[in-house]
Amino acid sequence: MKANLTPTPLPCYQLSLWAQRFAKDRQFRAFALEPETLVLTDKRQRKHKLPILSIQPTVGFESGWFWDTLLFTQINGQVLRFGGVDKAQSALLQLAMKRQINQHIQRFYQQLAPALIQAAQEARLIFSRNRYIRRATAELWFGKHLWLAAGLQRQDYRQYLPAELLQEYLAIRPLLDDTHRQVVRLNQAFVDQQAQLFRDFFDQVETNPLTDAQRKACIIDEQHNLVLAGAGTGKTSTMIGRAGYLIKAGLANPEQILMLAYARKAAEEMDERIRSKLGIQNLTVKTFHSLGLDIISQVDGVRPAIDKMAEDETQRAAFVDSQIQSLLQDERYRSRLLTYFLRFAHPYKSQFNFKSLDAYNAYILENDIRTLQGELVKSYEECEIANFLYRQGIAYQYEANYQVNTSGPDYRVYQPDFFLPTYGIYIEHFAVNEHNQTPPFIDQERYLAGMEWKRGLHAKYQTPLIETYSYLKQQGRLTEVLSEKLQAAGVQFNPLPQNELLTQLNELGRVSEFSKLMAQILSLFKAAYLSIKQLVEKADKHEDQERMRAAAYLFEPIYQAYQQRLRDNATLDFDDMIGRAIEYVESGRFSSPYLYLLVDEFQDISASRARLLKALMAQQAEASLFGVGDDWQSIYRFTGSDVALTKDFPAHFGDTATSVLDQTFRFNNKIGDVASRFVTQNPSQIDKQIRSLRLVDRPAVSLIKTDQDLTGIHAALDAIAGKAKPSASVLLLARFNFKRPDVAVLKRRYTQLSLQFMTVHAAKGKEADYVIVFGLEKGAHGFPSEKATHPLLELLLPQAEAFAHAEERRLFYVALTRARHHVYLVTNGLNPSPFVRELVDGDYAVSVDEFSGPGFQERIADIPCPACKTGWMVPRDSQYGSFFGCNQYPLCNHTERACQWCGGGLKIQGRFRVCENRRCDFVEPICPRCQGTLVLRKGPHGQFWGCSHYRKNAAFSCSHTEQFIDLQAAKVKSTVNGA
Repeated sequence: MKANLTPTPLPCYQLSLWAQRFAKDRQFRAFALEPETLVLTDKRQRKHKLPILSIQPTVGFESGWFWDTLLFTQINGQVLRFGGVDKAQSALLQLAMKRQINQHIQRFYQQLAPALIQAAQEARLIFSRNRYIRRATAELWFGKHLWLAAGLQRQDYRQYLPAELLQEYLAIRPLLDDTHRQVVRLNQAFVDQQAQLFRDFFDQVETNPLTDAQRKACIIDEQHNLVLAGAGTGKTSTMIGRAGYLIKAGLANPEQILMLAYARKAAEEMDERIRSKLGIQNLTVKTFHSLGLDIISQVDGVRPAIDKMAEDETQRAAFVDSQIQSLLQDERYRSRLLTYFLRFAHPYKSQFNFKSLDAYNAYILENDIRTLQGELVKSYEECEIANFLYRQGIAYQYEANYQVNTSGPDYRVYQPDFFLPTYGIYIEHFAVNEHNQTPPFIDQERYLAGMEWKRGLHAKYQTPLIETYSYLKQQGRLTEVLSEKLQAAGVQFNPLPQNELLTQLNELGRVSEFSKLMAQILSLFKAAYLSIKQLVEKADKHEDQERMRAAAYLFEPIYQAYQQRLRDNATLDFDDMIGRAIEYVESGRFSSPYLYLLVDEFQDISASRARLLKALMAQQAEASLFGVGDDWQSIYRFTGSDVALTKDFPAHFGDTATSVLDQTFRFNNKIGDVASRFVTQNPSQIDKQIRSLRLVDRPAVSLIKTDQDLTGIHAALDAIAGKAKPSASVLLLARFNFKRPDVAVLKRRYTQLSLQFMTVHAAKGKEADYVIVFGLEKGAHGFPSEKATHPLLELLLPQAEAFAHAEERRLFYVALTRARHHVYLVTNGLNPSPFVRELVDGDYAVSVDEFSGPGFQERIADIPCPACKTGWMVPRDSQYGSFFGCNQYPLCNHTERACQWCGGGLKIQGRFRVCENRRCDFVEPICPRCQGTLVLRKGPHGQFWGCSHYRKNAAFSCSHTEQFIDLQAAKVKSTVNGA
């Protein structure tokens, strides 16, 4: 007879319908005992799971009139009541539950003894060693032994736990209760102990003793370590200290440490410091590229040659240019390139997509939307019309004055969009949709009235007018409809041959610009390790799909020619070094000897370099990454660097210990206050409080307002020369290299100073006693640079940040923090950098009135343009005298009169315009009829006052005159009011 091996079914119970309606304590409708939990189901069919180990072994019982209630007491004292149990089953159910719960608890304690012994042994190895405890190691132990925690929380453990295991239990219970807090406590004790043990080493490893923060960063040994080192806080010293500590503490041999820098010079300097400070000759210090080259050499058994184009950007650009010139001999490529220039040279964005004029003007200026004749136009659609006319051989003038002078109080001189002089035909392109509505930022009522005025004017003077509309572009019919209307008006088409178009494009520098774009794309494309197919797939997902595909297809033969050149010469470029090294490490063909990876300037890490680091780490279970950088100084996105890899370091690499070096040895507190407040306006930057060793009371950032950079440079150098010690160092910084002044001439004049010019990018890592930043203007080549990045480049670059000018803001921070004592900012007050305007408007601790007199400007332009409401009114000069014009010109043509004596602004006071300059008493009367200016004229009967809007043979003329106006009374009144 076979034994019955069927397991005893676990207890369960379902309330009857009557019990569900009338029983006491009926919040639960059913329960079921599972192997590890008691599952209760409520009236909404929600399941509540209670671990069996959290329940006392005694199951209570209450008898009722019709139904009984089972009582489950939890180890925390709470009682759970399950009512509605049939009286005939309740006793048996209670007994079955008690038996099953007791058996479960007994089984748990039977398994607990060996598990407890193992957990305690592992805990001694992990938590009692004289070593930093890594989070992954602690969490692995906790995850493995988590099940013990529930049982060890029971009060009856002494009944079941053998006496000899009590000490083991007491040892691990704090770890099970709160592993994280215990690990933090143990690690803090370890760091303190190590800092004391290696005190002499940290005192002497560098010229100055390391700070407490530097020492702590050197000792912490998490698997992934991020050291946020503010400008001038001693990041290189920390790198040296870390390497030395690892060796001195016996954590690694020199051969197991890899130190990485970005630039060859930085790597050489670090290697020299390792040798001189630590006396170590066999520690590996490399750039990422030289590391890649070594990996390839070890795997292939031969050191590959580096192509000359890799080391010389000029050669690479020349190669790309030569390929384009060669490809232009191919009719298909030539046709594609011309189509690109005619249709896709600029990104198309409808005016209706913009909510503000400021945003729309920024789009036009950033993309420098110019016609094939070189005109900067006010819309993409106007550019398309102009280019259509040009390539059809139709001579045109853009915004030429209308044949009749129409200027008056309501309208300026009328300048139709296009004039065809051969035919006397005017073309107006109106920004309206099918419903005659304007873009959101345009005053619709006024615009539509202007349209009617223009139509009436052409009708009055019988001048032919052709109209086009924005909605035609939306429908893809703009040039088609224009062509039909031109032909109907008798305009003859004489299309330009392709050679003439190419000649014009070459003369405008467009082909050269295209070559530079292709060279940039080539570098980023290779760094991204994409195929042409993948690039086209990315292009297909872009909102400007046609344009992206057109550029990708033009790039393909250039890329193929470049790769063929490398194959023919059996050479590599820098991107190949990283790419092939990644392939060899990930495939296991290269075996990494490195336990500790130390990376300098980590904020400049790119996705490919990060991938190489991860591949090296993956080969060693105990490998550790130590990245030193500053997200505030991440300025190389254009080369592929991704600041997100630093800002979101734990998300990309895993468990992370973050240290902050917050004491700078470079700049004083006043420079630090300005720089830190400025860069943290971007809320996504990691919050840090940088403390300065040098404390001063007066502002250490000065603003110099002048429209001549050289004037500002001389003013700053004169100020420095008057207070600086002999041979004080001065850095002249600009956003772009083409702004380089004649440093040799400056050195001859300021012999007592050590002068050097650099771009701000090149100055990263440098420092000087004084810094002069110039070229601080608004525009494509200003600071911030407002030049748009081609969308195909954007596809290959890391995700752009949402905050406006985020990287340019960090670049300005870098410029400010190169100085030890003082920073001078040279700006054109008429067109100041938005950054300068922010410093002034935000009341930063900046000296704004230190420089005045001839050659300097009194203030930053602060009169908003009343027409476009986005620009600022700035003084200008013409052959007819001084005036104020919008700094958004030519996108905004608004002008206002200026003081004819001093060029200052005019304000209205009663019936007069009075100069704002308190040192000038210029006054001019206002015409009461048209708001023009009354000027003194001479007639046959003597002098009289006549309106400036009086014109012969004009559409509008004001003939208002007056015999006498008391200007002296107006001047006295102005003086009183001014006082």
